[in-house]
Amino acid sequence: MKYITLDTNCLFDYFERNPLIIHELFNLQQKGQIEIAITTRVMADTYDKWKGEGESPIWMKIQSLPILEKIGTAFRLDISRLDSGDYLVSDEDVILLDSLQSIMKDAQIEDIDHLFGHMKAKRDVFVTSDKHFLDHKELLSKKYNIEVLQPEETIEKLKALE
Repeated sequence: MKYITLDTNCLFDYFERNPLIIHELFNLQQKGQIEIAITTRVMADTYDKWKGEGESPIWMKIQSLPILEKIGTAFRLDISRLDSGDYLVSDEDVILLDSLQSIMKDAQIEDIDHLFGHMKAKRDVFVTSDKHFLDHKELLSKKYNIEVLQPEETIEKLKALE
């Protein structure tokens, strides 16, 4: 079984843009071939940014997907919630977070935290269509053995394993 982590943009793709590819991933999970997870940063990306503006339509839709495992990441005072699953990091973790941020200089801190949570949970494939990750996928693979794939690439790879 492959352990897949979806970036937030995959959920925007599923609910608002082109749902077919992400739907294929959900079908593979229902068949027991993969396990899909999201990090707790999805909440920051889709719910917290709506504070004061009413309910986030995408967060409500994400909540309707009971099949997603949620994995914690680095606890941040301005982003995390006490009951979120985020955790305090060690000195070693801080070095890793700093290293990820130096590789992905133009990325938001939430992007770094998505990848950090994925790594700490020892998941197999980080799925994204975000240029911040894709532009650095070779270096992330070489330095940290992280596989970053676009949704279409993930489907192709999974089908090749059948």
